[in-house]
Amino acid sequence: MNIYRINITMGDGSRGRCSGIFRDAWEAILQTLADFPDARSVSAVRIRRFA
Repeated sequence: MNIYRINITMGDGSRGRCSGIFRDAWEAILQTLADFPDARSVSAVRIRRFA
């Protein structure tokens, strides 16, 4: 498992950032899109491995 920083841009241009523990970046992005279906852009950057 890894800790990811997730950047979200919504359809109205507002932006947000959060962190979470995910298996990989793809899982982080898919979960974020499920939580924020109106998101225009989502990116995930691995911060570090979670032991």
